[in-house]
Amino acid sequence: MQKSQKLEEENMKPNANNLAWLLSFFHCLSFFFSLSDAGKNILVEETCQQTKYKDLCISSLEAEHASQDADLAALALIAVKAASNNGSDTSVYIKKTLDGTSLEPTVEQNFEDCSENYGSAMQQLDDSLAALVSKNYTDVKTWLQVAITDSTTCENGLKQSPGYELEMFNKNNIFRQLCSNALDIVNLLATNATNYYS
Repeated sequence: MQKSQKLEEENMKPNANNLAWLLSFFHCLSFFFSLSDAGKNILVEETCQQTKYKDLCISSLEAEHASQDADLAALALIAVKAASNNGSDTSVYIKKTLDGTSLEPTVEQNFEDCSENYGSAMQQLDDSLAALVSKNYTDVKTWLQVAITDSTTCENGLKQSPGYELEMFNKNNIFRQLCSNALDIVNLLATNATNYYS
């Protein structure tokens, strides 16, 4: 009787050890997640709630390590830079498509038009970054709006082709949304600056 009880107790020991191990594992895991949350900037969430494309805003800002301790002005810079980087990637995609693919004449013309649109948009974003640094928010808003118009013009051309190139359409859509979010953040920044100095 004592022997079987002793065996049961010995069989239970690994279970108790496993339980202790699991508890310490979950404790470490919860500590890790609390550390990862601590690295997030609550201003990112608050700012993005006031943009049109909230999820894209959060993901594009949090992708930049600098956003962790950024103020609103720095978030505006990051947002414009994210749009600029995306536009640059899309410009490369347009060029590769034109150089390496046999396209229907109408589709080829639409891609060439989009290439011009993106050339203009990238110039607007470069100017926007410079104007943001000098706190010339009126110019930033104007140039971001022009970049959005360039993107919309590209989209309108793509829509005219039957069976238009879906990947380009999607890339252009993301670019326009990033520009829109950047404009929303700059509007917040400009309003805050006006309130501060009034």
